[in-house]
Amino acid sequence: MQDTERPDIVSRLRAATGEAHARLDARLNIVDELSRPEGRRRLVARFFGLHAGAEPALAPLLSPIDGLDFEGRDRSPLLERDIAVLGLDRERVPVCPVEPPRTEAEALGFFYVLEGSTLGGRIIRREMETRGVAGDGLSFLDPYGSDTGARWRAFLDVLRARVPAGDDASAAAVVRGGVAGFVRAETWLCEAA
Repeated sequence: MQDTERPDIVSRLRAATGEAHARLDARLNIVDELSRPEGRRRLVARFFGLHAGAEPALAPLLSPIDGLDFEGRDRSPLLERDIAVLGLDRERVPVCPVEPPRTEAEALGFFYVLEGSTLGGRIIRREMETRGVAGDGLSFLDPYGSDTGARWRAFLDVLRARVPAGDDASAAAVVRGGVAGFVRAETWLCEAA
């Protein structure tokens, strides 16, 4: 197969992580969980723990990438404010252990999971507004506001530039990182209270 006929990295990543993504969505039941005060506190704390563990693990490999703006995509500060709004003590919120990826490609795959959640976050916020549920303590769901689509496309452009069609070794590493990201997110976010 010629390089021009191979699916690009984004298509490969979507296909490889689709099942894990669907399983996470089904298990999390996020709108219902965030609509209940206790569920909201628990889940926002878990999201904080996930980001507080993952972002430092990814930073050494992703911060140097031109055009990615890794630091500008850090959601831990928003989540830290959200847990304070919800009356949680930051020092008592556990941080998710995330093994640092071995390669930039694996880190990009894992980050695909975190960044992709910004798209879902906007949908979740709109659904909650439709149900008349207040958004207190949920700023992390929509960190970019009206720039969400542009920020997502910019991330995908970086991903495609770093892993061009035909680079099967890097593509496999991105897929490993994406699958690992979804598995880690599912394990951490769906863990019993």
